[in-house]
Amino acid sequence: MKFTQNSIFKVFLKQPFVTNLENMIELDYCHGGIFVFDADDWATLRKTHRILGTLIGNTNVVQTLPLKLLPEEVLLLIDKGIAKVVDRKFVDTPEVTKKYEEFENGLLAHEKVVYKNNRKRQLEVMIDAIVAAKRKRGDDRSSEEILNEELEKSCTVTKENMIWPTFLTPLSNSGICVDVYREVILQNTSDLKYSIYRDLWEKGYYITTGHKFGADFLVYLGDPIAYHAIFVVHCVHDPDKAIHSTEIVAFGRLATAVKKRAVLASLNSEKQVSYITINWIDA
Repeated sequence: MKFTQNSIFKVFLKQPFVTNLENMIELDYCHGGIFVFDADDWATLRKTHRILGTLIGNTNVVQTLPLKLLPEEVLLLIDKGIAKVVDRKFVDTPEVTKKYEEFENGLLAHEKVVYKNNRKRQLEVMIDAIVAAKRKRGDDRSSEEILNEELEKSCTVTKENMIWPTFLTPLSNSGICVDVYREVILQNTSDLKYSIYRDLWEKGYYITTGHKFGADFLVYLGDPIAYHAIFVVHCVHDPDKAIHSTEIVAFGRLATAVKKRAVLASLNSEKQVSYITINWIDA
């Protein structure tokens, strides 16, 4: 193994991007998470500011909005004056409750019709085999009766298992908005992780979460749509504390196996970000 400090991060260095928008992007705070519902805001964050987040909607074909942001991404957007976080307070009045129930009941009724029609088409393909099996057990009912029975048995849609659509606007009362300050966001991360994220972002990189590799961040030279990650970054909270050799070996091997550089990142005594790369060299 070979350790090299900082040198690898001298490539692809760009000037920090700072902007002041008259109308800042509004990010929505909901149950501790920060979300983007507007497609134009999502495009601006990705194309202009290199903020990626994670699409959490799903059409069973492709992922869709809303976009959930990392707390480090949110803190950066706040500090750069690009966005602010708002909590759209839901006011549970009788009128709001009635409107919500009407929407839910209408959605449920529509889903029942759609699901029943889809299921009927599926059963019609299999009905001959189903009827033949029933006949062997002495069931002399008509094919139509058996089809309707099977249809009723497999078409139970309730409020507990119904599918809710993906929304492009928050499902809440937008009449009352409360600003959410950076101290609230910081509760879900640490000064260390944010400092490292910000330093990488200001160097021009694209950054996503590294959880699938047991790390803090994955770092890309360009948009992950077109580029593979080049660094797997693990944040070291106490650089003076010894790291067991097996941890370093495991981290280095994992990064090498997925063709990426393993990077240990920490803050030095001057509160500056310091990097150590682990290069795996076969003897």
